[in-house]
Amino acid sequence: MSHLTLQGLIEERSNGDTLAITVLFAALLAPALFVGPFGGVLADRVERKLVVTLSYYASAASAGGLALLTGINGAPPLWAIYALAFTLGTTFSLLGPSAGALVVNSVSSDAVQSAISLQAAVQNLTRTVGPIMAVEVIGSGRFHIGFTGFAVASALAGLMITRVVVDAHDVTMDGLGVFGRIRDGFRHARERKPALLAIATTAMASVFGVSHTALVPSFTREILEQEPGQFAKVIAATGFGAIVGALTVGYSRVEPSLQRASLSLLFYGVCLVGFTASEQLETAMAWQLGIGFCYFATMTTLQTLLQQVVSDSARGRVMSLFVISWSGVVWIGMLILGALADSDGLNLGVRPTLLGTSSVIICYGLVVTAISKGMPTGSDYPE
Repeated sequence: MSHLTLQGLIEERSNGDTLAITVLFAALLAPALFVGPFGGVLADRVERKLVVTLSYYASAASAGGLALLTGINGAPPLWAIYALAFTLGTTFSLLGPSAGALVVNSVSSDAVQSAISLQAAVQNLTRTVGPIMAVEVIGSGRFHIGFTGFAVASALAGLMITRVVVDAHDVTMDGLGVFGRIRDGFRHARERKPALLAIATTAMASVFGVSHTALVPSFTREILEQEPGQFAKVIAATGFGAIVGALTVGYSRVEPSLQRASLSLLFYGVCLVGFTASEQLETAMAWQLGIGFCYFATMTTLQTLLQQVVSDSARGRVMSLFVISWSGVVWIGMLILGALADSDGLNLGVRPTLLGTSSVIICYGLVVTAISKGMPTGSDYPE
């Protein structure tokens, strides 16, 4: 709800400027690229539950600032919105590695895939319920309500995490500094094949896949000819598909592999082509169901594979690389797509830009599917 409310606020304040919306995503997601590695070091050197708890409280404070800003000033300047969005994104970047690693420390080894899938399903339930709630908030212009709701939810989440009992994680006293530990995490990922290729696949899916969400408001308004705020329905359809995709992977008894992930990514590209060709809101929502299913089936498979092939002492640092590739680089794709589609940029148009990015996804999916056959899986690293 908070992210959609931010999109709606920027859409209103910028009169629907596509580039302004992509700058918002850059403010939210760019911190993962720079802060994420340090979040990974924290996850391996500090109590993970403490990092997650404090990050939720910091998110509550940032969202509270947005609520005050929009509640007091109905038309806040864009720079102030971007600044608070950047602060919010920074807390997410510190939260991600520890939250991902904490899931594994909460369950037995044979339940890791189900636990990660359940986490992804619950996260995506919010991507379905939140946009439905956000439609009314955006349509009425009461943006402060959306931000207040997220602030309260974050504070409650932090309080709930304090009640969770988890196993202590392995801490290796290596004598390395912060940057040395970051390099050591990268080395570990390189040695534990196919971890690096899985991380690269995540980055490709983010830059050329999830980045298309920055164009959804423009596509809904210009191509589907819908009223402002209706794009939230399209996002909600994506979230519903994502829930099904995450649960499907969680209940599957097939071992996660890079080839399975790349096949899901290939079908993601096909669904994105279908969405691009849509002329009606209902058709676009149907294709977004498929996009959500394939995207989170891909991401859940990759995340589970990574969790299984790395050692616990390096888990936080490797998962920080996953966070970077998932959200830390997606803003780059969003800026590129925004510049390509926007009238102040190359002005290719929304539809041709989406067709181009879906073509990249399909080609990459074909290549990785072909080269990933026979690559190691979690069972090859029994520890």
